[in-house]
Amino acid sequence: MSISRSSLLLALAATCAHSFAIPRSAHQAHQIADVSELLPAYDYVFVDGGTSALTVADRLTEDPDVTVLVLEAGPFADPASYLPVAGGGPLLNGGSPAQPLYNLTSAPQAGMGGQTYPIILGNMVGGSSGVNSMMNLRGSAEDYDRWGLLFGEEDKLGWNWEGILPYFKKALNFSPPPKEVAQRFNITWDASYWGSESSIHAAWPVNPLVAAFDEMPGVERVVDSGAGGAGVYWFPTLMDPVKHERSFALNGHYENLDRPNYHIMAEVTGRRLILEGTTATAVEFQTKNSTELFTVEAKKDIIMAAGAIHTPKILQVSGIGPKKVLEAAGIETIVDLPGVGQNFQDHVGIVTNITFAGLLEIHPNAFDITNNATFREWAQESWETDRSGNYCPHPKPTKLSRGTNRTPSPHFRPLFTRHRKRSRLAAPNGLRPLPFEELANELETQNHASYLPADTDATVVAGYAAQMQGLAAAMRSKDTVFARFKVNGTLGPTNPILNQPFSRGSVNIDPADPFGLPPVVDYRTLSNPVEIQVLVEMVKWVRRYSFETSLKDLGPVDSAPGPDVVSDEEIAEYLALGGGVYPSDYHPAGTTAMMPLELGGVVDQSLRVYGVKNLRVIDTGIMPNLPGANTCQPTYGMAEKAADIIKSGV
Repeated sequence: MSISRSSLLLALAATCAHSFAIPRSAHQAHQIADVSELLPAYDYVFVDGGTSALTVADRLTEDPDVTVLVLEAGPFADPASYLPVAGGGPLLNGGSPAQPLYNLTSAPQAGMGGQTYPIILGNMVGGSSGVNSMMNLRGSAEDYDRWGLLFGEEDKLGWNWEGILPYFKKALNFSPPPKEVAQRFNITWDASYWGSESSIHAAWPVNPLVAAFDEMPGVERVVDSGAGGAGVYWFPTLMDPVKHERSFALNGHYENLDRPNYHIMAEVTGRRLILEGTTATAVEFQTKNSTELFTVEAKKDIIMAAGAIHTPKILQVSGIGPKKVLEAAGIETIVDLPGVGQNFQDHVGIVTNITFAGLLEIHPNAFDITNNATFREWAQESWETDRSGNYCPHPKPTKLSRGTNRTPSPHFRPLFTRHRKRSRLAAPNGLRPLPFEELANELETQNHASYLPADTDATVVAGYAAQMQGLAAAMRSKDTVFARFKVNGTLGPTNPILNQPFSRGSVNIDPADPFGLPPVVDYRTLSNPVEIQVLVEMVKWVRRYSFETSLKDLGPVDSAPGPDVVSDEEIAEYLALGGGVYPSDYHPAGTTAMMPLELGGVVDQSLRVYGVKNLRVIDTGIMPNLPGANTCQPTYGMAEKAADIIKSGV
């Protein structure tokens, strides 16, 4: 079998980051240290203080008469925890101190041998934008058009590509790649898809290993990653091009400001919302190392921004959510809203490993930063001296040669979508190809309720069915990016990621202790049979790329799934039961979806929670389905649009 047609997106990861602590002064009352410093009430109160919250808070407090409080569960983190980021951060490279993260684990995954998985979320002011890999993708235009289509003719606020593109431009300050870098790596761009005013920067790291994509059938080049097309392209990373440091919500939407009307109180946990009837009036919270409860009032709106994992928990313990879930936990139902905590999704990863002996002969390589103490010492000294060397995303170009030292470039990520040709793809090893039309038909005609829990509310089932209809249409299009995979300059292609998951899970309060315990996170990966078929085809695509292009001259070796795993059935067994699938790429979404109420939606297009006054949600939970991209840039774009919606009074 074979998925429709494929394109590739070429991506490039950053390797360093930097920020600075906030000096406290008498004037800086906006960094709240004690409950006694809080105002009696604020116009807007945010729970929590991550990417979306700081963006919207910045825009609202441009008006000096508007008061804003952000309550953040994490700390103002030690800058050393997010300074020199190589391939995603000190945590991922054995650095110290470790990045500030939540310590969460999923429920056992029934379709994956009962395994549990860590849930990686930033736990700091700035949220996950302070701990991510600085990947700066938007996805395809069609990803956002599917959001708007769920509202049909009622999409009056433009939650589609045309409506959100201006906010992508507003969200980021674009710097073109250096001339020598652009020439060396054949990087193209179109500045018309970018802005120049934001304090969040988009700049360029570098790397090769591109030519083999041109040998794959139907692969095309895209002039710019921001254009909303599907194909091969370079994209900028989220870093300051002058300081060579991470550019993220904290240093772009708070540290750079000095506004007495913009308050943040860190290390406080939003416990629940206080409602008068069905109007949200205040937030109940706890400070660190204390059991005492405090409340703070919001004169206009409470804005939930705790993310797709924690926002549904806070709503549910406040009496807003599916009645059956709340009753099981002993919570009084104030607003029966079936979609809260449902429609949970994340990008799905595959564990593959194809290495190239020819690449391993090049030194230094990606392993030397770990295995070679002399090289590691040089890299650290270079970074600390002038922000150069292997920890920097702009290593100075030097001659590449096998067996000789060079400055290695950071890894990059090409993104697999579908070939543009309408014909079938030739499957490797003589396997029977399956045209994309067959998978699209299956998505359209399947009994969607049978792939959700038996007691799922009818509105949630209807929303799931509508999303699958949208993905079926996407399969017949050439412009939706269904998956991506990493290509490392030393390791080759690894760990494909499914951009458009077909299964849906849930995030619900734990009935054993709904306030004290983390929510129960169930990915339900592989619950829709189309998902495993697509994942199998992704494995086969990576093999074709590695063994049937000029890369075969570099001596590829397939160690996972391995050369003995050949048939579709064998690959599927490896994926489901052999540890070959990872249910998360750390992009949780969908649990407070922006969809019509009759489709299981939780918020309307103004991001107001159905049935509750003065309450909005602005985080990845509002995404009805995931875009084909890391979620950081989409979150910035959503937040910029949300800020304008709030200021307009809608």
